[in-house]
Amino acid sequence: MRRSREQWGEIVGEFERRGLSHEAFCAQQRLNLGSFRGWLYRLRNGSKGGKVARSATRLLPVRVVPPGTTGDEDLIEVAVAGIVVRVRSGVGPAYVAELVARLRDRC
Repeated sequence: MRRSREQWGEIVGEFERRGLSHEAFCAQQRLNLGSFRGWLYRLRNGSKGGKVARSATRLLPVRVVPPGTTGDEDLIEVAVAGIVVRVRSGVGPAYVAELVARLRDRC
């Protein structure tokens, strides 16, 4: 089934609200994983032509702390530009990305 850019925008919005993995969300919604990921990255990076330049993709360092070492076993730690954010594993990735971006802008 072919979907419009607007339909994919709604699908990506729903994905970001739920905070599931790509695989789990696509299985629930019966979406092709490759198509979903392609649209996810296009829409997140604001690409209108359909292809995203390689320079638009940035990898961020992530440190996974073994359970039991922090006293709180559900925490994920994200460090960006000297800022360390600890969040519970169920928090949506869009929220964490916005939080880090806003903190980085103020520091």
